[in-house]
Amino acid sequence: MMKKVLLIAATAILLVISMALPVFATNGQVIYFGNAGKFVFAPGSYYSLTDLFPDLKGVMPGDSITQKITVYNDSANDIKVKIYLRSHGGDELSERFLSQLRMRVKKSSDNSMEYMFDAAANEPAQLGDWVCLGTLYSGGEVYLDVILDVPVELDNSYANNIGRINWEFKVEEFPVDDTDPSPGTGDGNFGIWLGCGMAVSLIIFIIFLVKRRKDDEDEYTPKAKA
Repeated sequence: MMKKVLLIAATAILLVISMALPVFATNGQVIYFGNAGKFVFAPGSYYSLTDLFPDLKGVMPGDSITQKITVYNDSANDIKVKIYLRSHGGDELSERFLSQLRMRVKKSSDNSMEYMFDAAANEPAQLGDWVCLGTLYSGGEVYLDVILDVPVELDNSYANNIGRINWEFKVEEFPVDDTDPSPGTGDGNFGIWLGCGMAVSLIIFIIFLVKRRKDDEDEYTPKAKA
């Protein structure tokens, strides 16, 4: 059977700003609805409907911020899926800025977390080729932690810079056979679904906002005259 590939373009945006923003922990979600044949990304934001990284905003130099992402499989009980991830790194205009930041990506493995990416944010590095996140049955899920480390020495020359990082997900569907373990019901979980024999790829939006350090801001605060 011929494999079909669907590419959905998006952009990862990294913006350095000088104003404080409130920070609320919100998990990113990747959901594929098989009946509709489409991906849904949450929570989205003002910057992009496919923004998976609401927590990577308002960080300061010296911070280490973690964004949690959950990928769900909501396919029928007779279907299992393999989900893959790869990165194209940052775009040409973002190279200098993104190279200042360290990014790490961890995935769940046997109820623990293991690194699958650890490099400058502009590099594809270990995600330059497809990496399998796992084989998921109906109701199955896989967890990703995206950790952004901002160097304390990052100066205000990067204020209001924008960085873009391109990721792709690919999902393949296979029938469940008699030798597979009995899949769970999913307990109401959402998930990623594909038509039989179909692979789906997309480039997702990643958005970061970084504000300048407090001590740098103080340098620009007018002093009262004696």
